[in-house]
Amino acid sequence: SGTPRTSRTMESAAYARLYPREAYEKTLASGARGDGRPLGRARARTCATGVASGALGSALAKHGATTACAGVTATIATPDATRPEEGFLEIAVDYAPQASEDARDGRTRGRREAAAAACASAVANAAVLGKDLKQLCVERGTFAWRVRVDVIVLCDDGGAADCAVTAVMAALRDCVLPEVAVTRGKVALEGDGTAMNGDGVRKGTRLDVQTMPVCLTTALYREHLLVDPTREEEALSECEVSVVLTEDGLLRGVFKPGGEVEATEDTLMKCIAAAKLHYAASAKVVLEATEDEE
Repeated sequence: SGTPRTSRTMESAAYARLYPREAYEKTLASGARGDGRPLGRARARTCATGVASGALGSALAKHGATTACAGVTATIATPDATRPEEGFLEIAVDYAPQASEDARDGRTRGRREAAAAACASAVANAAVLGKDLKQLCVERGTFAWRVRVDVIVLCDDGGAADCAVTAVMAALRDCVLPEVAVTRGKVALEGDGTAMNGDGVRKGTRLDVQTMPVCLTTALYREHLLVDPTREEEALSECEVSVVLTEDGLLRGVFKPGGEVEATEDTLMKCIAAAKLHYAASAKVVLEATEDEE
């Protein structure tokens, strides 16, 4: 037979599994959350770049246990006739089969689609490569770069959209486009964006990333606001609000992926305030991961 401590731990785990809301309310009554954080504290965030050797830019981001990997690829395309001096920027988010226990049976499809949409919209609304995409133009009306960022959520322990945005921004700041030569209407790439010069710097043109969007999700549980919720907290919450801000303090997006109740104006304002409070620390993670690339 097990020790008394082990028995109590097993009993607590069984109770939490059978009565998750009651167990969580007891945890909140103690003044802390299941992982020991205060209600208003986000999880630790880390980021590393250059994790995929075959990509033009790549990054691995972690928010607590939630993990996302982003890789940048680019191809030469024909510009849109209505925007002959602009290129294209595409964001795609997918989930690995092992991302969460629910991912394999499709129960989280709606939540996953909402996270993917929030990430793509956040990057677009923040105009990370400028209000237009003229820096992706190779030759007006003829050739332009089509830049694509593919994000894979490797582990979804809550706040997947937040983590995906971190990975996307770090990967874009890590991205170097190959040099391009246009001769007699034909385009040729000089290198692949991964070759180094004599100083150990990658040859090519670094993307001019002009803004730094950060996404922070807050969940509402009864009268409690839980900053950066875990997957367990998301499952118990009545609604979630994801807020996207940039360094100028501008609100670049507010997303509410479903939920049992509507977020009141007071709740939205508190979620925005939480995002502003955590912005500097969240942005610092990306900036420090890419500072050697500048």
